[in-house]
Amino acid sequence: MSSRRWSATKLGSAGFTLIELLVALVVSALAAAGIYEGFISTSNAFTQTKAEGNAWQQARTAITVITQAVESAGYGLPMVNCTQIYSNNFQSQGGGLLSLAPVSAQTPTPATLNPYDPGLSPINAGVSTYELQTVTGGGSYGSAPVTYISNVSSVNAAQVQVASSLSLLTSDIFLVALPNASCMLGQITTTTPQSPSVTFNSGARGSSFNIHGGFSAIDPTVTPTQIQRAGFIDLGQAGFAVDNFYVGYRYNTVSGSYDYNSVPSLYMQQYTTANNQGTAPPPELVARGVVDMQVEFGYGTRGSVTSWGPPNPSQPGRNVDAVKVALVVRDTRVLPNAGTRAGNIIPIFANAVPAVTYTIPQALPANKTTGCLNGDCSHYLYRVMKTVIPVRNVIWDQ
Repeated sequence: MSSRRWSATKLGSAGFTLIELLVALVVSALAAAGIYEGFISTSNAFTQTKAEGNAWQQARTAITVITQAVESAGYGLPMVNCTQIYSNNFQSQGGGLLSLAPVSAQTPTPATLNPYDPGLSPINAGVSTYELQTVTGGGSYGSAPVTYISNVSSVNAAQVQVASSLSLLTSDIFLVALPNASCMLGQITTTTPQSPSVTFNSGARGSSFNIHGGFSAIDPTVTPTQIQRAGFIDLGQAGFAVDNFYVGYRYNTVSGSYDYNSVPSLYMQQYTTANNQGTAPPPELVARGVVDMQVEFGYGTRGSVTSWGPPNPSQPGRNVDAVKVALVVRDTRVLPNAGTRAGNIIPIFANAVPAVTYTIPQALPANKTTGCLNGDCSHYLYRVMKTVIPVRNVIWDQ
């Protein structure tokens, strides 16, 4: 055999045939596909775990803030029987009317600040959420009148004489109960220890909390004799704070409008005597992805809950011994494998009559997607967190 033929034969025996190459490519492709599938599976599991952890963290944060507000509700508030409290500049509850019930809840209306009103909006049909309010006082625990009105020259006047003004300071918030079960909330503008007397002027030279026209602006039939001997309750410089929790959209401060394509979240507005000067305080973000807040009140006496039910506007918060709060939290990213619950309905209070549920919205319009991709909110991770919070200020339940 020649050297040339020997070399070609040897080189040919050292190479791969076409079939061998094709088999190697197929095996490599299968191995790569298996590795990729394993990577995708691990990535999806990691993403879902992270999404679930994020949803739980947002829910825990929201529950913690609400719990602190409910547990503090009622402290430092005067125990007076006022069906309605009037003030010229307290915007939290309808412009002029304020309830001092430690805890109250209501469903939002289109006229309120909160635009997320799924109970009345066709894009979220079947969903009904609550707003929750708590009130905390700035006075001493179980505060009582520090003095009383000794004389009033006219029910239209912005000045009254009191038995003693030693403990009253300028800018103190005060409360006076009227014979018709209404109360006037005002702010002291000047005190005169020699008289002694208290002035509560309104307008530019007074306080925006004071009502022009004095007591007659609240009750036109009231007489000076009826106001005499009325208790003068001093709430101090701090007055009180109202925490209003609600589910809403992100607010664009530049355009002055709400972004209906943002993820619904839990917000809080805190109204105090310091920040409530004609304009509502800006909302503070508590937790992202909260799409529903449900509330039940535990009604009873002396700290013992005898029945649970939805907040009843006809029953003031003084006989509420506990508050049950449930939050539905949605993750902010799409999870195609998260699955869709049967009928797109999530049970919340299954034992309530009728049962309280959350309906997952679908086929939302492009301008109101509530943060869901293509307006379909079914491919997201949802979690429900519940808690029962005692109303610790039992003096309201005596």
